[in-house]
Amino acid sequence: MLFMSAISGSHFKNTLPVVSILIGAAFWGFIWWPLKFFANAGLSGNLIGVTAYLIVGLVALPILWQQRKLWYAEKWLLLLIGLFFGIANITFTTALMQGEVVRVMLLFYLLPAWGALGGKFILKEKLSLRRYFTIALSLTGVFIIMGGTAVLKEPFSMVDTMSLAAGFCLSATGVINKKAAQIPLASRTFVPFMFCPPLALIGNYYAPTSLPHIGLMMWLLLAAFAFIWLFAATAFSTYGFSKVEASRASILQVTELFVAIITATLIGGEILHTKELIGGTLIVIATILEAMPQVVVT
Repeated sequence: MLFMSAISGSHFKNTLPVVSILIGAAFWGFIWWPLKFFANAGLSGNLIGVTAYLIVGLVALPILWQQRKLWYAEKWLLLLIGLFFGIANITFTTALMQGEVVRVMLLFYLLPAWGALGGKFILKEKLSLRRYFTIALSLTGVFIIMGGTAVLKEPFSMVDTMSLAAGFCLSATGVINKKAAQIPLASRTFVPFMFCPPLALIGNYYAPTSLPHIGLMMWLLLAAFAFIWLFAATAFSTYGFSKVEASRASILQVTELFVAIITATLIGGEILHTKELIGGTLIVIATILEAMPQVVVT
């Protein structure tokens, strides 16, 4: 009985980070819904970065200060987590609002490749044949969903650069979270909310958008969006990234794309075509394979 209990506890410990990443991906995949609501209210991606993230950032300050002795030895890693996660959020949001969603998503979801490279060359992770297979499977699924080579015929633009930067920075965040050993989960989760507002201000300087007049109800909705949606998505993703191999986490994160397609079909009224069904199936297969316990043969 004690042996079985130990196995069960170990299995739960190994499964929890995977489930955490999948829940975080579900939050991020469905984030288009509140973003469209705020966009209709006149808020741009940068303005959402300044307002919503600033609300949580003000709460984050005392928590980070209280935990400073715990993360100080890895302060540079904490700064990099905040910087890369902040850049990923701002560039992804801005790219979605300025460019074609299909093209942005394709370039962003090269992140399994970034995660594999970062895991192998920075964290020295050993990639199994199954890992290479699931990386190829997920990238193939993304490629099919986005329309194959047809989506790449347009010239490269600044929006394309932001899309690539967002995927790269999100994968870099996963690599750094895995590398950091002493930073508390609360500090890892809150620090991006301190970096997003200044990064969004820089973005708004180069693409100025004035803040529209919004009433008390809109501010309350922004606060709810920040603390419930953004914070939950960041917390679940951060915990998973800190426990799961970077290459594996990047593959699991691609389920965000599948969630986005399903919710856009069921709620947004978009039509699910054959390519979405085929590509989504490949992504689901890759995710299931990566969610299964890894067996290492030596």
